Amino acid sequence: MICMKCLATAPDEFEKCPKCGAAFKLNPSTDFGKRLNIKNEWRASMANKDAQDSTSKLQKNQPESLIPWIKSEFKKAMSNAPKRIKTLAIYGGIVLAVNLIFWTVDPYFMPLWLQPFRGLISTVVFLTATYNDIIPKTIFWVIIFTFGKKLFHSMRKKGFKASFECLKNVVPNFKSALGRMGQSAYPLLLIGAGMGLMIANNFASYSRFSGARNKFDKYFIVLVMAFTISYLLGEANKTGFYKFIKLGSNDLAKLAGRKRGLSDDSVYLLLSAFVAGLLLDAPLILMKFMYGGYMLGAVAVLAGFALAVASGKKPEVKA
Repeated sequence: MICMKCLATAPDEFEKCPKCGAAFKLNPSTDFGKRLNIKNEWRASMANKDAQDSTSKLQKNQPESLIPWIKSEFKKAMSNAPKRIKTLAIYGGIVLAVNLIFWTVDPYFMPLWLQPFRGLISTVVFLTATYNDIIPKTIFWVIIFTFGKKLFHSMRKKGFKASFECLKNVVPNFKSALGRMGQSAYPLLLIGAGMGLMIANNFASYSRFSGARNKFDKYFIVLVMAFTISYLLGEANKTGFYKFIKLGSNDLAKLAGRKRGLSDDSVYLLLSAFVAGLLLDAPLILMKFMYGGYMLGAVAVLAGFALAVASGKKPEVKA
């Protein structure tokens, strides 16, 4: 007899499967024709299983796509939302309270009774990204309540020094990736640094004041982003941000008629250069160069693409 549940075999006199305990459809007196039909069904199920295995292997060899991954992550987040409603409400309350209290305060026209607290208020505004636009402000609080919370627990458990030990890996990992990629890394470095400069210039600006472009009081979110990405690179952690870039590059590669997008080394170098670009905007802020990040960033990105075209290579290598 053949068990249709686990596909184990047993002598005809058995009424139950010795492996999973499922009852056989046929009793020992079943005629040969019916037993033959069961065997044929078993062969068909095995053939179907082999076909499914082949399809699964084929899918594994195909690069993942960005949109299905985003949908999957969104479904996971929504399924966990009811369990974390209390925590999310607390987080939302903190963000709302900080912005309601400090966003309405104008540091240039502060009431007399608040003037003694100008330094404290300016510090809180700086450390909470209160004067930043909605997108950088949202990124800031997401980092604080996810990565920041994780880092805080790590420091409590392992200590300050051990928690930051992974940052020592950033430079050696960068050098290794650069050595493996060779000259094909230069376009990536230029593009990554250029994007970092432009993002930093944008995030360090605020439309509330016409002259508030590339200001240091809105630069803290840029520092937080640079530190977070550096920490994750040192951890060698293939995080959501890392995967987002890789899957996005896979989709762009498909549009360009190529099999795969950026390799792991390519993504590592791109993110490292992006961090460098974020930090390179600081001297431009000190020089009061309001649109310096946009200008230098655009030049770097264009130079990166031009170098990639001129060298006849795409800014990536095989994984």
